[in-house]
Amino acid sequence: MAEETEDPHDVDVYAPTRPAGYQFLQFDTVQGIARITLNRPPANVLSVEMMDDVNMALESLEYQRDVKLVVLAATGKYFSAGFELTDHLGDRAYLMLEGFRRIFENLGKLDKPTLGLVAGPALGAGSILATGCDVVLAAASAKFGHPEIKAGVFNTVAAALLPRLVGRKKAYDLLFSGAGIAAADAEKLGLVSRVVPDDKLDAEAAALIQRFQEGSAPILQMTRRAVAGGLDLPLGDALRHAEDVYLNQLMATEDAEEGLRAIMEKRKPVWKDK
Repeated sequence: MAEETEDPHDVDVYAPTRPAGYQFLQFDTVQGIARITLNRPPANVLSVEMMDDVNMALESLEYQRDVKLVVLAATGKYFSAGFELTDHLGDRAYLMLEGFRRIFENLGKLDKPTLGLVAGPALGAGSILATGCDVVLAAASAKFGHPEIKAGVFNTVAAALLPRLVGRKKAYDLLFSGAGIAAADAEKLGLVSRVVPDDKLDAEAAALIQRFQEGSAPILQMTRRAVAGGLDLPLGDALRHAEDVYLNQLMATEDAEEGLRAIMEKRKPVWKDK
């Protein structure tokens, strides 16, 4: 549900040209970096139709082998204020929950690392969408939280995912209280990877993205596959999964051989993304 720290109608409307096929997103892939930018002013409220756009973008990336990082960001002052309120009612409720679940199913299947860039409030569905990314970079003034309980509902993905991210006790506290938390507190909980001053967010994001651009696409993808595929497995099974990815997938790439040879020859590797 959408709950804002200020009236979203007071936010400046910014609506740059949208690519064909996407009504509420900016989406492009340049030099191995895929950028999905929420673009539904004034508060990037997640409607059923907007979530369809997000799913279409994620599904289009599944077989793009040259993608090294998927960046999820937003235009304007909000990352997202949550679900469209009217989508909670009637037949729209099923479509709302299905669309949001599909986003996380698609993120789970995607073997590319994901980066959430949060410059403003991320609330409700917007909060779990941002913090569900592999790496989350947030501005110091950003806010997170799950206010849904104040309106008599809860977020289904947050109910399932938050205990895995922060543990059962903290998850209960966040969902039962409905209280917002500052970016610094979200970092302490492990919901955010790093908090930076507001005026440094763009520069820090650019530096982080550059590090991914300098990496090998298949090595980044397989590292993510090794971690993500073992998250819900017992330790022994997770180890065997990581070993399988290493021996049968990673070591079959040209870039793994190049990386090891470059270290031995004391030079920078020249990746072929193969």
